[in-house]
Formats: sequence, structure tokens, C-alpha cells
Amino acid sequence: MKTNFYTLLALLLMVMAGTAKAQVFEVVCETEQTLRYVVTSQNPPEVELVACMDHFIGGCTIPATVAHNDIDYSVVSIGEDAFSFGGGAFHFNGSLSIPNTVRSIGADAFLETNFTGPLVIPNSVEYIGIRAFMGCDGFTSLTLSESLVEIGREAFCICYGLRGDLTIPASVEYIDWDAFYQCRFDGTLTLSPNLVYIECGIFTECYYFTDIVIPEGITGIGGDAFDFLSFPTELTLPSTLQDIEDYAFCHMIHLEQMTIKSVYPPYMDENTFMQTNRDIPIYIPLGTIDDYRNAEYWSEFTNFIEVEFEGVDENGDDPKAEAYPNPGFNLLNIKNSTPNAQVEVYDMAGRLMHCQAIAEGTATIDAMLWPSGVYAWCVFSEKGGKTVGKWVKK
Repeated sequence: MKTNFYTLLALLLMVMAGTAKAQVFEVVCETEQTLRYVVTSQNPPEVELVACMDHFIGGCTIPATVAHNDIDYSVVSIGEDAFSFGGGAFHFNGSLSIPNTVRSIGADAFLETNFTGPLVIPNSVEYIGIRAFMGCDGFTSLTLSESLVEIGREAFCICYGLRGDLTIPASVEYIDWDAFYQCRFDGTLTLSPNLVYIECGIFTECYYFTDIVIPEGITGIGGDAFDFLSFPTELTLPSTLQDIEDYAFCHMIHLEQMTIKSVYPPYMDENTFMQTNRDIPIYIPLGTIDDYRNAEYWSEFTNFIEVEFEGVDENGDDPKAEAYPNPGFNLLNIKNSTPNAQVEVYDMAGRLMHCQAIAEGTATIDAMLWPSGVYAWCVFSEKGGKTVGKWVKK
């Protein structure tokens, strides 16, 4: 019995070894590079592209599927160092085509590979790792995936060839430090509303943007976040914005007008608009001129113009809501006139402090454990309308 047991065990180990070996295979793609894959799933059949085996001059088309042992595998990820070979990059001089099956692109995947032409990240991609395209200065434009959630640190750092517009899709929730450091886009920068708080260091030294779109949903802008901007002549700040930190827009020397949709003057610091002309027209909501004239640092501007804004609420269903007492201490009361609504409260760093359903009437929120400071609240109606405001806890 002992001999049979060890014989069976040896056979089992041999089978397991053969199976493990079969998980790695190589296939020549249509642009004639030999690409190595690792099987990551048998059901469904999926692989990760882990290496390009050739120092090949030209473009590269990564296939959507590859066949191995009579099985068609979907290529769902591009692994770390796949084309950079541990830092020894392959210097391609053609275009890169990524299939609409890839969900993630790993760290250093295309580091300094010098592909040329437009870079299109297909809509299947949800994650781009650190330094994934760092130093790829041959790319001329960038289109990001509409499913993208996270962009890693230095992902597109020093991609000097990039030009035109940069749109951060609405799906993006997080962008790490220096993701677009020294990129040379020379069009419009459009941000994702799901970023909520724009940290400094994401777009460092991106000097050439000519315009910026800050959507509804952004509640805070960090210090130095857009200190590189100097070309824009107009700036619109959304109704949800509550806080703009020091030096955020400090070099906007060409600004000719500003539109602020917030009914409460966003908190800002002494150098937020350091080099902006204080006499430019600033368009603000009806009934708010006294608040802006009396708000710290906003009071330095001389030309406020009240207007009635349209289009902030695309659904035309803004709930009527207010917070009291304001300022307050340990209890925040939200009076709401819309049934089946929801209230959210954020601190000035964009962190969600409280969320609950709220019926027509008044909801009382326990803020005893919250630090003293300024908070942004938002009431959402069932149809997507919203009302935002500011509450100060003493």
C-alpha cells in the first residue's frame, strides 16, 4: 500500500508540473512580434500578456484572442514590464493597438517604448498601473477608457509628444501623484466629476493647457493643483465647489472673466488667485453679491455681476432644502421638501461624512464626533436633481 501511495503521488506531481508548464505559451501576433502569455483563468479562458520577446522595429497590434491547445483565450490584461523588459525598453517606431478585451495595464508595461501616433486606451480598461506609459514621448494624443477607474502614479509622466485635449472620463475616481507630469497637451483639460477633490501634483508642469472644465460634483481643489495654468481667459467653477486652497490658480494672468455657480463663496486662501486681475467680471448667482463682497479674499475683487444660471440641474428637479442652525454645534438639521431624496455630507477634503435617505420634512444628523470646520451638504432628488450648501460646525 505504501508503494502504491507514493507512486500515485509521483504521478500526480508529474501531472501538476505538466499542467503548470502548459500555462505559459508564446504566439506570434499579426505585426510579427512573439508575445508571451500566462493563463489566468480556464473558465472563462483568459490570459495575461506578460512579455514581448522581440526587439522589433515597427508598430504592434496586440490581439484580442490567442489560441493554445485548441482553446481561444481572451487577452484581458497586460502585465508589469511586458514591453519594457525590466527597464530595457524596446524602441518601437510604429503605432500601438490595444484590444477592447484588456481590463488592466500593469506597472511599467510600456515604459519608454517610443510608440508613435495616437494612443487609444479601449473602453474595457479599468486600471492603468504606475509608470505604465512613462517616457513614451512618441504618442501624439491620448484617448482614455470610458470605464477607467484608477490611473497610477506617473502613468503618463513625461510623455512629451502628447498634444490636443485631455478628457478624464466620468468613471475615473482616483489619479495618483504625477500621473501627467510635464505632458504637453495644448487644448482643454476636462476633469471627472467623480474625483470630487482635486489633489495637487496630478498635472504638475502641464503648462500648455488653454482651457479647463471643472464639472459639477467637484467639492474641493487642493493647493497648487492648477498653479501651472496661465493661458485660460475664462474659468467656470461649479455649484458644488466649497474650498479652493492656496496657489490653486495662482498664475492665471490672462483670465478675463470668471463664473462661480456656488451660492456660497467657496473658501479660498490669500494666494489662490495671486496673479489674477481683481477687476475682471465675476458672474455669481442671484442674491449672493453681499456674501461675495464680504467673503475673505473674494472681497478683493471689484466687479461681481449677479445672473440666473441655467443648466446646473439637467433634470430640472432641484429639491428645496436648507441646513440649520448654521453655524451649529453637534446637530445638523436638513429641511427638505422633496420625497424620496438622499442627503450626503462631505468635509473639505472631499471625504464622505454621512449619507442617508431623507423623506419630505427634516432630517437630523449627529455631528458630535466631527471636527469643527466647514462641511458641504447635498440633497439629491429621486430624478437626479440636487441642491448643495455649506454648513459650519463651531
